[in-house]
Amino acid sequence: MRVYRRICYKVEDVFIKFLSKGKDPEAVKQKVTEFRTQKETLKLENKKKAQLQLEEKKKIQEAKQAEKERIAREKAQKQHEETLALLSHFVAPDIHKYSEYEYRAIDKNNAFFQSVKDRIFESNEHGITFLQCEFDKTKTKEFPGYLFVTDKRVWFVAKNLATVDKFRYQTIHDVKWFKDGLVEKGLYIQYGKRRLEFDEIFDKDQMQRVAKTILQLSIN
Repeated sequence: MRVYRRICYKVEDVFIKFLSKGKDPEAVKQKVTEFRTQKETLKLENKKKAQLQLEEKKKIQEAKQAEKERIAREKAQKQHEETLALLSHFVAPDIHKYSEYEYRAIDKNNAFFQSVKDRIFESNEHGITFLQCEFDKTKTKEFPGYLFVTDKRVWFVAKNLATVDKFRYQTIHDVKWFKDGLVEKGLYIQYGKRRLEFDEIFDKDQMQRVAKTILQLSIN
């Protein structure tokens, strides 16, 4: 850059010398020097100003990003607290700590679980665990939803809340699980003379937790 500037100045000097014939060379030289100094000073000031503006813009962007991240953290924390609060109505901590499966289900389907709590469960009823599944109510009627195990009974609630069935522990005689395809599992609940079938289950651990809890409560 400095080499380019020197070349430019030399070219300018040739034109200045040609145009200032008959004038005091020292006076012309002084004016040229002053002009160039002012020009360089202004250039440096503009460069510094541009740098300051760039830094200020960067600070503003960083502040906006920090605020955005703060809001996101607060939102996530609020949602986490709301999920835990709702989760406490569906999982009994004195029996088992909530699983990742249970947390994710409520976190993603907050409105559904809130409706089950408010509209399905009795006021003094407390959930113990639950399982997403499909209830094969008849050979032609299958309902996707959730099986809820509470301290009073077992519920099946369809995702649209239109189909609700409840089952007494006293009438449950046995619970067995079975393979339902390559990855799916299923549950058979012997309910009196009826065999209830719940399939489309993808989490083996949660299925076994639900099955064992139902068995234990039906024996007691």
